[in-house]
Formats: sequence, structure tokens, C-alpha cells
Amino acid sequence: MIAAVLATGLLATACGGSDDSTDDALPGVDTTSSASPEPTDEESEEGEDGSGEDELPDDGIDRPEITLPDDVNNVFEKVDTDDPVELAVLADQEHGINAVDEAITSGDTKVPSLPFYQADMALLESVEVIASMHDDKLSFGGTTRYYNRSLEMQSETAAVSSYCRDTSESYLIDLETGEQEPDGGTTHFTSRQQVNDAGVWQTVTLEARDGEGRCEQ
Repeated sequence: MIAAVLATGLLATACGGSDDSTDDALPGVDTTSSASPEPTDEESEEGEDGSGEDELPDDGIDRPEITLPDDVNNVFEKVDTDDPVELAVLADQEHGINAVDEAITSGDTKVPSLPFYQADMALLESVEVIASMHDDKLSFGGTTRYYNRSLEMQSETAAVSSYCRDTSESYLIDLETGEQEPDGGTTHFTSRQQVNDAGVWQTVTLEARDGEGRCEQ
């Protein structure tokens, strides 16, 4: 069961639709970067304290809390920008990833955080994959690293980005048997975010591809 899920890339597409083609990347997104880097000291400290909590910004937006299990840690590489809008886009991207993980690990596709940070096709595809994992009695744990992140603002209300995900320190869990199987792969994502009336940069499209050739340093 677990090996089959890993082979089809189900966990790799937990945040959206899977597409192994190379011809339909979002405009303005660089898909040529990367591979799984050794974590810096700063990255090792960030997201690995076992708190399981998603830190919410003090921006006046009434955001749902996101709670992750103690054995789930997401480490996000810092992006070299001090632009407040770009930082807001990147932060909501991180919250959106955490929201998907909350839905998977809680067994609940209706967690408030999921439609708060995702919309349109990204939300529909996420719910479909999350529900499939729940049906198959699967969850996951471990540390997942997000790196080689790039961002391009297309307008005042839309942005496109790309990033790589390294799951070499994470694993799928068969909830019926307790069996754990590690995943050693990388995945390359391209996404589009749009700001809604509440000021949240929701992910509206998200494509996942095998990271080989795209996530090598």
C-alpha cells in the first residue's frame, strides 16, 4: 500500500495536481533550479522545534489556527526579499502548505485553514488527494524542506512562484498497521496566488512534477 502510493507520487502531489510534462509551467516561473541542499543552521532551527504550530502574522486578519502533529515539521528556505507584499505572498504560501498538511494529518478535509489559504483548482485538487489518503488510511510524518523558492509579482493582485520540496526526511504512515516507509524524492512545484478581499494571498493553481532534473543544485 505505502510503496504504491510513493510510486504514484500521491504524497508529492498533496498540495495540488500532478503533471510530469515540462511544457505547461506557469509564465514567469524559473523551473531550472536546484537540488536538495544541506540545511543551514538557520533552517535547521526553523520549523524543527516540534511545536507543531503555524505562526500567524500580526496583520489584523482573522486567520484560523493551524496545528500540526509534533512529528511533522516543515522547513522553509528564506527568500532574499524585504518587499512587504512579496513577504506576505510567501508567508501565505507557507500557511497554505501547512493547511494541507493539517488536513492530511487530522483526517479532516474540512479544516478551516484549507479554504482560507487555497481556492479554485488548487483547493479542489487538494481536497481530492487528501480524501484519497484518508480513504487509504494514510498519513505522514517527519521533516520536509522547501527550497529554491522564487517569486514573481505579475500584478498588484497576482503572483507566480516555484519551489522544490525534499521529502528525504519524511515518511508515509499506514494508520491501520503503523507501518512507516521513508520517501527519498524531490518534487518541483509551480503555483499561482491571488489576493482576496480579505487580503489573503490564496493559492489558486498548483502543479507538481518530479523534481529530477528540476531540483538539482
